[in-house]
Amino acid sequence: MENGQLYGDVAVVTGAGRNIGEAIAKRFAEEGAKVAVVDVDGDRATSTKEDILEAGGEAISIVTDVSKEEDVVSMVNRVEDELGTISILVNNAAIKEVSRFLEMSTEMFDNTLAVNLRGMFLCTRECAKSMRDAESGRVINISSTSGHNPEPNSVAYGTSKGGVINFTRSTASALGKYDIRVNTLTPTRTGKKTLPANSDTATLKDDDVSDEEIEERILVGRIPDPEDQASAALFLVSGESEFVNGTELKVTGGRAR
Repeated sequence: MENGQLYGDVAVVTGAGRNIGEAIAKRFAEEGAKVAVVDVDGDRATSTKEDILEAGGEAISIVTDVSKEEDVVSMVNRVEDELGTISILVNNAAIKEVSRFLEMSTEMFDNTLAVNLRGMFLCTRECAKSMRDAESGRVINISSTSGHNPEPNSVAYGTSKGGVINFTRSTASALGKYDIRVNTLTPTRTGKKTLPANSDTATLKDDDVSDEEIEERILVGRIPDPEDQASAALFLVSGESEFVNGTELKVTGGRAR
C-alpha cells in the first residue's frame, strides 16, 4: 500500500508460515512492504503468501532451511532478483526441543542451536550484505522469555534464546557503521499452546505451566495474540524507532516470571 509506513521496503521474514512470523509478514505487507515469506514448510509459506496477495499486498514464498548456508544464500539471491534490495529482516525461524536434560541427545542439542543461532547468523550476514549496498537496514531477532527464565525440559532452546540477545548486541555493534539497526523482540507465550509430536517426549511439557497460569502472571491479563507481536515488530522497523538500536523489547504484557 503506497501510503503505508513501509512502502518501498523489501522485508524478509523467516518462520513466516504461522503464528508470530505469519502475523509479522502480513502486517508488514499491509504497511506497503514487499515481503519474502520464508519457511521450511512450503505449504505454510504458500498459505501466508496467498493471504497477502489476496489482501492486495506483494509477496513471494521461499522454502528455506535457515540452518543451511546454501539455502540462505539462494533465498537472498532470489529475494534480490524478484523483489529488490533487502531493507528489513525478521529472524523468527526457530525450533524447540522438549527433553529431559540427562536424556537429551547431542543431535537434538546441535539441531536446536543450528536453527535458532546459526540460522540467525546466516540470514543476518547475507541480508546485511544487501542492506550495506543500500546504506540502510533494520533487523529484528526474535528471542523468548525462555532466554531469561530457564525451563528444565528445554535446555537447548533456552540456551539458544539467551544467545539471541547477545547476538543482537554484537551485530548491532558490527553493522552500525552501515546504518543497519539490530534489535531483539522478546515475546512471552503467544497464541494457542501446542506441544511437539515427538514420540519420546509426548508426556513432557515444555515449561510445566498452563495457559491459565501464564495469564495470571501477565499484568495485561491475557496471553498475547500474534498480532500483538506484529505491532511491536512494526515499531522496531518504522521511523518511530530510528534511535533504538542494539536493545531488547520485551513484549510480555508485564509477565512477572
